[in-house]
Amino acid sequence: MCVFKSPKIPDPPKPASTDYAEAVQQSDIEARLRKRRAGAAADVLTGPTGIPATQTLGGTAQ
Repeated sequence: MCVFKSPKIPDPPKPASTDYAEAVQQSDIEARLRKRRAGAAADVLTGPTGIPATQTLGGTAQ
């Protein structure tokens, strides 16, 4: 009679993809987001209205 049970061996990890399609797609998405963020920041900083100065942080300009 065996007192100890044999340990359960987990399934081996799945191999990574060899064509890097997912990595390329993710980097394209991140590049597009960086361009959009840079464009939005440039619009605020160089636009005709700029950043309004208010008495309180986050207040509305009048």
